[in-house]
Amino acid sequence: MPPRILIVDDHHAARTTLRELLDWHSFQVCGDAQNGKEAIEKVMELKPDIVLLDINMPVMNGMQAAFEIRRIAPSTKIVFLTVHDSPGFKVGTKPWGHGFVSKSAAGTDLIPTLQRVAGITANEMTIECPHCKVRQNIHVAVSPGVTRKERQYISCVNCRSEFDVEVPDKIVAGPFTA
Repeated sequence: MPPRILIVDDHHAARTTLRELLDWHSFQVCGDAQNGKEAIEKVMELKPDIVLLDINMPVMNGMQAAFEIRRIAPSTKIVFLTVHDSPGFKVGTKPWGHGFVSKSAAGTDLIPTLQRVAGITANEMTIECPHCKVRQNIHVAVSPGVTRKERQYISCVNCRSEFDVEVPDKIVAGPFTA
């Protein structure tokens, strides 16, 4: 069963985009909130496995919310997703968070971070574009008990040609675009 994730961000467009991304990667989004106070209420109501938490929000910021979430739901994991990316800021989130992703790096770091926090692993594979012969490493999710292979269409970032590749589960990271 995929982990249940609560998305907390004060920007509606960010929540919508994150929901679509997480749905595509087979995470189960159980709800969303627009500030820390609402996040605490949703954690009590929905009991998510992971809270994806912005820091700069009105009413109650993410740091205050994280402190309270850890108090009321200690088994709920928190991944901070924020515009702040300084090393000092990242260290400051460690007492409450299980992961930290800068919004500027979300395209490459968010899914692997959520998989790590959720206990989902990924295997590295090398694929070659059949058109330009560029070889790149991709990371493929490893779900327990999955024995089937599926075909996914991807685009080469070098020559932009599309091709399909057979993988045991979803491609979760790499320079090729799905």
